[in-house]
This record gives sequence, C-alpha cells and structure tokens, in this order.
Amino acid sequence: MTQYDGGAVLAAIRAIQSAEDLAETLGVLSHFVEAYGFERIYLGQLVNPASLAPRERLYLSDWPEELQAERRSQMAILQDPIALCALTSRRPFRWQEAHAQATRDGQRIIDMVHNYGIVDGVMFPMHAIDHLPGGVSLGTSVSLELSPLAIQELEIVCQAAYYHLEGVLGPFPYQKLAQLTPREGECVGLAAAGKTNWEIAAILGIREDTVKKTLKRAGEKLGTVNRAHLVATAIRTGKIFP
Repeated sequence: MTQYDGGAVLAAIRAIQSAEDLAETLGVLSHFVEAYGFERIYLGQLVNPASLAPRERLYLSDWPEELQAERRSQMAILQDPIALCALTSRRPFRWQEAHAQATRDGQRIIDMVHNYGIVDGVMFPMHAIDHLPGGVSLGTSVSLELSPLAIQELEIVCQAAYYHLEGVLGPFPYQKLAQLTPREGECVGLAAAGKTNWEIAAILGIREDTVKKTLKRAGEKLGTVNRAHLVATAIRTGKIFP
C-alpha cells in the first residue's frame, strides 16, 4: 500500500469495532497489516510474566509456538529491547532503533527472534491513563521500507485493535494504576540509580526520614514488598525511566 487509502483504514476500524471475539479481531488486523508486508503480530500488555498469569493480562501472538515457548521459558520480555523501549516511548519505532540500544542479554533475545525468520518490524506502544502499558509489534521476514504515512495508518488501526481487545477480553487485574506524586517519582528514580536514602535526601534537600516515608508510600501504592521490588515495578509500569 503506497498511497493513502482512507476508505481502507476506516473500513478496518469499523470491522474491528464490530468484531465480537478475538479471532475475528485478529483476522481483520492481520488482513490489514499484510498489505504493508507484515506477517506476524504480537499484541499485549508489557508486564512482568512472573507477576501476572497469562489469563490476567492481555497477550496475543501468532509468532511460532516454539518461539513463544522459548521466550516464556527465558522470560525474554524482561530483556527484550523492543519491550523496554515501548515502556517509555510514546511514538511508534522501528525495531532497529531499539536494537541499537540492546544490552548483551537484549542481543540474545534479538538473535532468538531472528532464528525464527522474523528480522524486521515496527512497535506501536500503547499508553493510556489508568491502563498498564502495552503495544502492538508487527514483524516480517524481510526488510521493509515504510513511509511516515504508512506508519500513521498502521498505528491508527493497531490502536483500534488493541483497545477493542482490551475491552472484549478484560477487565484485567491491576489495569487501574496508582499514580506517584512528583516527589515519590523523584525518590524512586534516585533509588533506581543506586542512591542511598541519605544521598537522596542530600540531592533533594529534604530529611532522610522524609525519603524513607516517601519511598514507603510509593511502595504501598504500587503493591511492592521491598526497595528492589519497588524499583522494578516502577520501571515496568513506566513510572520512572529504566
């Protein structure tokens, strides 16, 4: 699809919104993205798989079953550079952008996907107030050239599919997220950087006891059990930068 076709975009959105189940929704989305050269779809919330069972989160994928099983066994999402970028990005991005920032473990996850013939793609992050972060990632076995207009068309339809499925398959536990105050976010962010309570107090110009109380409140809001859990949860839910 090289020229804008508003009728095709609108027709896809209408078909998605009227779809009554998962299969019908994914069928419409798959047909639409195939016109742009995409063969694989991952759609889901970006959460720690150790904290939520599959039935308690939005997760759908037509990736090879062996690849899905391998990723689950290694909890690949925790190191996947595409998922990590999507937690904080508010715009679509090519997989290559995230790959350039990959750690050694992240590169291993990239290689894992490449081994199954999925070599290029685009991630469309999904962020909405009071919802867990998520995304729709489209993959292909070939390198694609996509215009900015094509990215916009895909984003609109992917958003329609994602939020429709969230409504059809939900509600999901923990979908409504507690919000940290600016001060709580500062303290958690500095804790994530390895700063002690004393150092955080010195940086922010507040009492050390205030830091302790602030981190405790943040932990209670996010339902965490210790400092490490608090930092990990805040990063996973996009409360602070990783």
